[in-house]
Amino acid sequence: MRIWLKERIGNPELFTGRKKELTYFLNWIERIKREISMSTAILSRRKTGKTAIMQRLYNITFDKNEGVIPFYFEIRETDQWLGSFAEDFFLSFISQYVAFKTRSHAYLTFERPKNLTDALEICKKEGFDFMENTIRGMQVRKRDGDADFMWEIAREMPLDVATYTDEYILQIIDEFQFLNRYIHRDTACKNRINLAGSYLHTAEYKNAPLLISFSCVGWLSDEILHMLPGRFQFHYLESLPEDEAVEMILRYSHLENIPVPEDIVPLMAGLTEGNPFYITSLFRSKYPGKDFISEKGLLGTLEFETLHSEGTIRDIWMEYAGYAMDKANSRNAKSIVLYLSKHRKREVSREELLKKLNLGISDSELEKKLKVIVKADVIEQGRSNFYYRGVRDNIFDKVFRGVYADEIEGFDPKEITEEYKAMYEILKRDNRRLMGEYSHYRGKFAEYLIIDKLKKYAYANNRVFLSMTENLPDDFKFAEYKTVWSYSASPVHKRDIQIDILAVAADKNDYSLIGEVKNRKSRFSVKEAREFVKKAGELEELEHIDKSVYFVFSVNGFYKNTLGYLEKHGIARSSDPRWLKAPKKVTMI
Repeated sequence: MRIWLKERIGNPELFTGRKKELTYFLNWIERIKREISMSTAILSRRKTGKTAIMQRLYNITFDKNEGVIPFYFEIRETDQWLGSFAEDFFLSFISQYVAFKTRSHAYLTFERPKNLTDALEICKKEGFDFMENTIRGMQVRKRDGDADFMWEIAREMPLDVATYTDEYILQIIDEFQFLNRYIHRDTACKNRINLAGSYLHTAEYKNAPLLISFSCVGWLSDEILHMLPGRFQFHYLESLPEDEAVEMILRYSHLENIPVPEDIVPLMAGLTEGNPFYITSLFRSKYPGKDFISEKGLLGTLEFETLHSEGTIRDIWMEYAGYAMDKANSRNAKSIVLYLSKHRKREVSREELLKKLNLGISDSELEKKLKVIVKADVIEQGRSNFYYRGVRDNIFDKVFRGVYADEIEGFDPKEITEEYKAMYEILKRDNRRLMGEYSHYRGKFAEYLIIDKLKKYAYANNRVFLSMTENLPDDFKFAEYKTVWSYSASPVHKRDIQIDILAVAADKNDYSLIGEVKNRKSRFSVKEAREFVKKAGELEELEHIDKSVYFVFSVNGFYKNTLGYLEKHGIARSSDPRWLKAPKKVTMI
C-alpha cells in the first residue's frame, strides 16, 4: 500500500494491531457506497492511537480507489480566525479531491493550492470546472470579510461535490472538539465560537458522512450530545488486546533497536495495560537508566515516566488534571479525584463522597463540581449523575498521587515503587502459570529475531546464512531488503492472511523471502506446509511479488514426510539455532 498522506506515526511499520477497529471501519466505509453508514465519532483520551487509525484508513481508502473519496482534516490546537480556518478547510478539500481523481501525489504536497487563485487554476487545468463558481464565491466572501459565510461554503463543499458528481466522500475530521475551543469570530481571536453545532445539518447526509475523533470524552457528553443529538454513532477506542500489545512491543524493540528479552515482553504488556501511548513512552523515555533487559530497568523507566517532571506519561495526564483543578479550583477537587482513584474498581455515590471526605459543601455544589471534573476526563460518570468512579487506569492513579497527594494526606514516592513491584510480581506469577499457552509469544519472539537477522546481517554474511538454510535455489543469495516484517493482509481482503515474515528484495532481480516460523516442541507437519503454501501464493498475488522463495523455520525440525513435501515443492527450510541467537545483551528463557 502506498502512503499518500504522510502519517504522523512516522515509519509506517510502527502501525501495529488495531485489527478489530480497521475491520469495522473498512466495512463501514464500504457501506458508504450504499448510503447506509451513519456519521461516527471515535472517542478516547489523547495519545491512544485515534489519529494513527484515521490516517491509516485514509491511506487504505485512497490507495484502493474503489468508489469512496477520502478527505482528512486535522483541527490544529491553536487560536484561529474563522475566515482563515474556513479557507484552509476549503483548500485542503480541493487539493485532496484533485489528488485522488488525478492520482497525483503532488497535489497533496508541493502543488497543493496555497490560495483561492491557485485552487481556481488547478481546477481549470485538471478539468474540474464545476468548482469554479464556488471558488469565486469564496473569493467574494473573503474580500467582504464574511467569515460566517466562508465557513458555510467550506463546510458544505464535500457534501455539495458528492451530491453534484454522484460520488461518495468520507470526511475524516481529527480533534473535532477543538472546533469549539480554538476557532474565533474575530481576527484578534478573543471571541470564541461554538462551531461544532454547525454540523447539525451536514452530519446527517449518508453520501458524505463524517468520521470524527474526540480526545475529551467528558467534554463530548457535556456539549456535543446537546449540539448534535442523534447525528453520530460512538466508537470507544480501547487498549490493545494482549497479543497486539506484545506485537507492538516487539516491533518497537526492533525498529528502535532497544532489546526486550522474551520473558520481559509480556510483563511490559501487562504493566502498560496494552495502552499504545504508554508502550511508546517507555521506548522513547528520557530516563538515563533506561533498559528493558531486567526488572530494575523496566520498573525504573516506568517510575520515571510516572513521577518525573520530564516523564511523557506524567505530562499528558497532567494536561487533563491541570484543566480539572483549574476549573474546579479547590482542595476538594483533589480529594475527590484521589478518593475515586483509590476506589476505582467500583462506583461511588455523592453521599459517600460527602460523608467520607468531609467536604463542607452541599450536595448540589458537589454535583456541579463533579460535572466539571468529569468534563476534564480525570473521573468518570457512573450509572447516573449520583454515581462516579475513578479512571480505570493504574498509571493515572500513580501520576495524580505523585503530583497532588502531598497536599491532602502526605505522599512517599516509595509507595509507587512498591506498588509497581507488586504488580510486576503478580504478572510474573501469571506468566509462569500461562507458560503452556505462551507458545504464541515464543513464536512471535522468534519471528522478530529472524526479521532482525534478515534486516541487519544476512546480506553482509551470505555464506554464513546460506549454511544455516537448506533447499535454497542454486542462484539464491540473501538480498538487501527494502522491507522485512510480519505480514497481515488488509481487513478488506476476504481471507485473513497472516504471514510470519515477508522480506521484499530492493532489487527486483533478487529473491524476496516469504517465511513461516515455528518455535515450539512439536515438529512441522505436511498439513501446515500445505496451508503455508496456499497463504504464500495469495500473498504473492496481493502484493505482486514475481520472484520469491518460500522458507520455513521450525526450531524442533520436520516430520519425514514434511521434508519430502518441502523438497518436492522447492521450499527452503532450517532448524539451525543460530537463526534464533539473540543480541548479546538479551537473555533468552
